[in-house]
Amino acid sequence: RGFARVRCSQCGDEILCAFSCRGRGVCPSCAARRMHETALHLVDRLVPFVPVRQWVLTYPFLMRLPLAYDAQLLSAALTIFIRALFVWQRRRARRLGHPARTVAPASVTFVQRFGSALQLTPHLHTLLPDGVFLDEPGRGDARPRFVRLEPPTDEEVGELLERVAERTR
Repeated sequence: RGFARVRCSQCGDEILCAFSCRGRGVCPSCAARRMHETALHLVDRLVPFVPVRQWVLTYPFLMRLPLAYDAQLLSAALTIFIRALFVWQRRRARRLGHPARTVAPASVTFVQRFGSALQLTPHLHTLLPDGVFLDEPGRGDARPRFVRLEPPTDEEVGELLERVAERTR
């Protein structure tokens, strides 16, 4: 019921091909297709060829239900997280001598609402370049210049987490 058997009439080779419902639910075939299409779009058209780090933010059990059902609340929680990451990157860039007005952080975030066992677990997957883009109007090239930043230390990750948790509460 969930697949079709496809057979080559010339060589006799057979494969099983999963049906795709093309729905928005939890169909693994549809989810995988959308995931691959989105990844291809990001790689080919959106994310420049720079080092990227994935940040994943999960929430405590008691916060999951409100975040899952209230889109505005989840959006506010995402904003808190992204702002904390951007402030952290801007501070690091300033220490390297880049004025704040020229620094442009960037990110892409995916909201995932379920865990691997389909339990309600809203969490955020954020792709954040390991650096910032500098908008330098005086340069002849119109493209922003990428400046790589050092990876975060364990202490910095802990501080970011504390700041995000406090503001989210």
